[in-house]
Amino acid sequence: MKESQVFRSLCFGLVVSMTGLVALPVAALPKEIEIDRLLLAVETSVANQNWDKANARLISVKALDDAPPAEFYYYRGKVSTELQEYSEAKEALEFYLEQQGREGEFYRASLELLNRIEDSEVKQQTESARKSMGSQLVIEDKEHKNYINKLQSLYLVDSGRDALELHINTLLSNHRYIPGRYRDTRKWLGSEYQIQVRRGVVSILEKRSNQSGGYSLNQDQITVYGVNPYLGVECDSVGDQCWINHPETGKHWLELEHDRDAASKAAEAFSHLIRLMQSS
Repeated sequence: MKESQVFRSLCFGLVVSMTGLVALPVAALPKEIEIDRLLLAVETSVANQNWDKANARLISVKALDDAPPAEFYYYRGKVSTELQEYSEAKEALEFYLEQQGREGEFYRASLELLNRIEDSEVKQQTESARKSMGSQLVIEDKEHKNYINKLQSLYLVDSGRDALELHINTLLSNHRYIPGRYRDTRKWLGSEYQIQVRRGVVSILEKRSNQSGGYSLNQDQITVYGVNPYLGVECDSVGDQCWINHPETGKHWLELEHDRDAASKAAEAFSHLIRLMQSS
């Protein structure tokens, strides 16, 4: 070997040792052999759980051939699963199974990976739903507190329960149901409600007119624990009335004038009252 060639070889070896680089072969391998070499490196990286390195080798294989060997798609699915790229993993594994069928070398392993992906996706969806629900509960809790604080300022009371009781009674009184097309508050007709709040119980006193010109008094009670705090509202334009539905049965409960907005506000206040009492 000539002196200049020896010098160049020594310099090349020094650069390789200093940089940690691996020298490439002088002559490029045929494409098919190079793909086999890369896939073997992928197999080794997978065995060592070096997913990033395996992924890089798979990218090199794809760059050499748009239609690589069938095993490429299995390893693409395996590595993408480990990298939590589930959509790409499913696509590769399904392609492998379609091409190789039940006789494929990685048939069972591919099915196991697809099952694993399905479980992981369900887990992700559940976790996402849980976080979303948690965020919604935080928002609702903040709105609940703000709602009560505003009523306490409006009615000049320190107790949220007292503020809600006053607000509900005001709404029920101002929007009581009076039969007939025209409301005449000078005559006692229809129904009116008044609530009283005690520990864990809401008492509702109903005053309802009768045909003899008098009225009857009825009392109802609901225990707030275990009931749905979100009350529904229904309105009937023919009967010219609205109802707040019962928190336990969901049936018509408190009868108000035909004003959906007013009925909804009363139901909202009831909902906040039940939630407050449930948390006490």
